[in-house]
Amino acid sequence: MAKEFLYCYKMTHDTGFAPNPYHDVLTLATCKPIIRKCAKKGYWISGWASNVVQGKDKKYTDKAQKLIYLAEVSDVLSFEEYWNKYPQKQQPKKSVENGKECFKTCGNNVAIKNSDISFCGDNIYEPKKGESLGFKQHKNPHHGPDCKEHDLSGQNVLVCKKFYYFGIENAIDIENKDFTIPRWKKFSMEDKEAKAVIDYISKNYSKGLNPNKK
Repeated sequence: MAKEFLYCYKMTHDTGFAPNPYHDVLTLATCKPIIRKCAKKGYWISGWASNVVQGKDKKYTDKAQKLIYLAEVSDVLSFEEYWNKYPQKQQPKKSVENGKECFKTCGNNVAIKNSDISFCGDNIYEPKKGESLGFKQHKNPHHGPDCKEHDLSGQNVLVCKKFYYFGIENAIDIENKDFTIPRWKKFSMEDKEAKAVIDYISKNYSKGLNPNKK
C-alpha cells in the first residue's frame, strides 16, 4: 500500500477562494503549488490560522494555531479537467449594480451564515490556445495576472469530497495537539501527531461546511 501523508500549513487568508469549500466539494486550485503538485489521492490537507488572517470582511488576530479546515484528497485533476468538470466553481458573470461593476452570487449555495459566495469561484483558468501558459485567467477579485504562473506551477487541482470546513470565524482548537504548526509541514500518516488530528475531527464533528459537533 502506498504511504499516505497529512499536509499542514498556515493560512493568512480565508475568503472562500483557497480553499473553496462550496458546491459540495472542497477544492484547492490556487495557492500552495507544491502541495498541489505532490499530493495524491488519499492524502489529507489541513489549513491552520496564522497570527493574522484576512477573512471575508475583517482580519482575525485571535485564532492562531486553530484549525480552519481538514480535507481528504479524493481526486487530482489537471486544470483542463477541472475547468470542464466543475463549471459551477467558475466565477459568475460580471454585472453592474448602482453604477459599479460587481460579481453576482453563484446559484443558491450559501457559504457561511450571513454571507454569500459571489467572489469565491476558484475555477479561473480556462484552457485556451494562444494564451500565456496555455490558459486564460478569468477576472476575479482574488488573483491577478501576477499570480498566474505561480498558480499554474502547481499543475493540479485537488478535489476533496470528504472535508471539514470551519472557516476562520469558527476555527477550532484541537484537544491534546502536542505540536506547533510550522509555515507548512508534511506528516506521515504513521506519525501520532497526524493521526491524532484526523481522529479527533472525524470522531467529534460531522463532515462538510460548518460541521456540527457530534
